[in-house]
Amino acid sequence: MKVLERLLLVHLNKQTRTYQDLLQFAYRHGVGVEDAIIQLLQPTHCHLDKAGSTVRVMFFDFSSAFNTIQPDVLCQKLQKTQVGASTIAWIKDYLTNRPQFVRLKNCTSNQAISNIGAPQGTVLSPFLFTLYTSDFQYKSETCHLQKYSDDSAVVGCIRDGQEAEYRELVERFVAWCGNNHLTLNVNKTKEMILDFRGNRVESNTVSIMGEEVEVVEEYKYLGVHLDNRLDWRKNSEAVYKKGHSRLLFLRTLRSFNVCSKMLQIFYKSVVESVISSAVVCWGSSFRSRDLKRLNSLITKAGSVLGTTVEPLEEIMQRRILQRIKKIMDNPEHSLHKTVRQRKSVFSQRFLQFGCNTHLPANSHCNIQQLFDDLIIIIIIILSYYSNQFPSGINKVFLN
Repeated sequence: MKVLERLLLVHLNKQTRTYQDLLQFAYRHGVGVEDAIIQLLQPTHCHLDKAGSTVRVMFFDFSSAFNTIQPDVLCQKLQKTQVGASTIAWIKDYLTNRPQFVRLKNCTSNQAISNIGAPQGTVLSPFLFTLYTSDFQYKSETCHLQKYSDDSAVVGCIRDGQEAEYRELVERFVAWCGNNHLTLNVNKTKEMILDFRGNRVESNTVSIMGEEVEVVEEYKYLGVHLDNRLDWRKNSEAVYKKGHSRLLFLRTLRSFNVCSKMLQIFYKSVVESVISSAVVCWGSSFRSRDLKRLNSLITKAGSVLGTTVEPLEEIMQRRILQRIKKIMDNPEHSLHKTVRQRKSVFSQRFLQFGCNTHLPANSHCNIQQLFDDLIIIIIIILSYYSNQFPSGINKVFLN
């Protein structure tokens, strides 16, 4: 069945491409968690540089979102796309009249027929959910709605207290959720207000369905701890604790005389993946003390492996360049247009890994400024970044 689902997924993806939400970062080729976090941070950093500016972010929480999909509503939405009638009929049959029962040893419960929601653990269900929510999209110069599966966030860039557009967008999205049978959990829906001004003005709270939304100083978004100062202190502490516990597993494996090759695989997949998770989003803003702590974990891991391990700065720089290349190569990426507007600043050869060409002797290129400018536009404002290039990257300036 999963093979058939994968075939249909490829077919559906082609036929609904123009209908898909470009600010939906789940279950789409070439984008993921890091892109969703970057999409939130990039306008936030740029806006907070202006005088009298604040940013409000509403993080919505749904109650069993996948279980509330209405097949009839989904089919009506698919009829507005290029999906054929026979495919729509197949999808409706796939989602309706699903028998469910519970089996415990030799005991089996009575069957119940489900006609709402999507089956769990399938290939097709997550993508169908993104199509179900694709008809509500919003992006302006000051506000946007972004999604990662059912994790939705409204970002409002507010100047001089003018927050009417932000509040209206929140109201419209709440109303749309009600019309589409998606249940919001107001108690778990949180708002974060980012205001770097010395004389902060108390903001009025937002109410959803008669309940005030709690304003928080910290929120865990897609596995990353965001705080209203954007200093990443809480995130660094969480990464350190998690990495430290994983390092214990690595030492235990070595005590069992596991071969070095398997230890390296375990380190890459279990330890380094935790320490460097979404590092392109937060790595440039961490404090030197946090950097030393995380690098100490990496050094300890290297001693367990008996080899030199790539430090966090190099991991971050390499992944930033890889992310830039992915954005440039993907015309459908939400930040691709921003990159294209600045393409005259840097050469395409800048992204050619392993190139041995060096700068001409008479070049007047300010590589440090070039790299800063590139990252500001594409990723986030890296005001505290070390501005060091990893070795092997060709840097060519176009006049």
